[in-house]
Amino acid sequence: MISNTGQDKPRLILLPGLHGTEELFEPLVKELGERFETVCVTYPADEPLGYGGLLPLVTSCIPKEKPYFILGESFSGPMAVMAASRHPKNLLGVILAASFVTNPVPSWIARFRKVLRGPLLEARPRSFLIDRLMGSKSPVLTRNWVKKSLPALPRDVLAARIESVLTVNVREELKNLQAPVLYIAGSRDWLVGRKSIDVIWLCRPDVEIKVIDGVHMILQTNPSEAAEAIKEFCGRLWSVECRV
Repeated sequence: MISNTGQDKPRLILLPGLHGTEELFEPLVKELGERFETVCVTYPADEPLGYGGLLPLVTSCIPKEKPYFILGESFSGPMAVMAASRHPKNLLGVILAASFVTNPVPSWIARFRKVLRGPLLEARPRSFLIDRLMGSKSPVLTRNWVKKSLPALPRDVLAARIESVLTVNVREELKNLQAPVLYIAGSRDWLVGRKSIDVIWLCRPDVEIKVIDGVHMILQTNPSEAAEAIKEFCGRLWSVECRV
């Protein structure tokens, strides 16, 4: 879905978190305004696909002739890196929001893969998961909207995505990217912690890190500050491109 169009604007491709739906980008897109040609990707909710299976859908959104930025939220950070590394032409920048490039789950937990899959998430009430992802102090209206927007993914679909997270490693792709990288972090993110940011920094010491007050779902709970960070990063790079 392209929400904003315009031949004179760079394209901003937004890749969703584990939920896979474009709907949760609505507050961010609203804050971004008319600055970009914005493309929000939705992953199929009826196919158990990991990163490799989802990649063609993402790369189909990359323009052939116009400049673009790509943002990967949480689960989709590795996907953004994969797509960008395969299509460096016209790439202006990569944005990782509360994300990672290798498995963010502690190794001792990752050994229990069956526990980490669908059954664990199904055993937890949605309100508990929302608390952990958004923070218990997030506005009630926002929390209710997220609960309503989150799709009820089949167990095999969720398991395939979690398995991809547990085995992913795109450090080399990140190292070899020529485009600048911005990392947006929630200051109280319990899910993707400092270790994941350190791995990214070791791969790309030039990464720009913007810490915003909030928990994991930073783009939904603090879209205003997140949008400002994105606009500043992209605007600077787009200005340079226009002068070339």
